[in-house]
Amino acid sequence: MMLSDWKRKNNLMIISESQIKGLIAVCLTLAIIPFFIFFHSSFINYQAPIFTDQLANSLAIEVVEKDQPKGIYFVDSEAFAGKLLKDAGIGEFSFHDFKLDNGMKITVVSSSGRNHIAVTQIEADKRLALGIKFDINKATQDDLLLVKGIGEATAEKILNLRDKLGRFRNIEQLMEIKGIKEKKLAEIRKYLYVEKRNK
Repeated sequence: MMLSDWKRKNNLMIISESQIKGLIAVCLTLAIIPFFIFFHSSFINYQAPIFTDQLANSLAIEVVEKDQPKGIYFVDSEAFAGKLLKDAGIGEFSFHDFKLDNGMKITVVSSSGRNHIAVTQIEADKRLALGIKFDINKATQDDLLLVKGIGEATAEKILNLRDKLGRFRNIEQLMEIKGIKEKKLAEIRKYLYVEKRNK
């Protein structure tokens, strides 16, 4: 073994006293940070704005006022439209109050100095982002393309079958389409549903 090899193998790293002090300071700082965060957060009185809590059994409702989105609100499953609009700061209405349903879109329109509302459904892309299924009988080709496992060819077949049937009565009718079997239907069922009609 040559002397240079021996020096490389046994080359010890020497740490100066100032480096040791710096290392101790860094360790102490890292140890103190969690305590600082804990005590700092306990003195802050943070309150979430109204209707921003997304609870397990809450409904997602979109509100639009004068063509400007007001936001998507998460409300109790027993909530009514009048209270939501009042709490959202939109104002007074003269309409028959109604219970809210998941995925509703309430559009407030002003005409002749009075507020009127129109109730529709939140668009498919927003519904999917919120984890809400959308009705296959109202879906466009673009909506269907948002669904995992549905490409252009399958979306076209779904729309053709819907035209042939008039409307889907249940989601299982999708299995009439070549290429949609139990496994694929189970995946699609996570995103689509068939709205039941009142008899």
